[in-house]
Amino acid sequence: MTARGYLGVFGALLALTAATVLAASLQLPSSSTMALGLTIATAKATLVALFFMHLKSEKPMVYWPLALAAVLFAALFAFILWTEADHIAIGG
Repeated sequence: MTARGYLGVFGALLALTAATVLAASLQLPSSSTMALGLTIATAKATLVALFFMHLKSEKPMVYWPLALAAVLFAALFAFILWTEADHIAIGG
């Protein structure tokens, strides 16, 4: 990858960081804010993994564990949102 490509990824990471700060200042329900923040964080982690950890050029064999990790991450993501939406009053 060329220096221009790395600078492009860096610019995208800066833009996504700005989007994270903007999302934190929005007046959304907490579950929506959490979903938006986790989505932005996932996009940033994907860019870092693909370009800076060089997973983009790995052999296809490595994609199965990555796919499993992505599925488990999505399940945990859904679990967080589900438990945030489930409000049970504790106490009197």
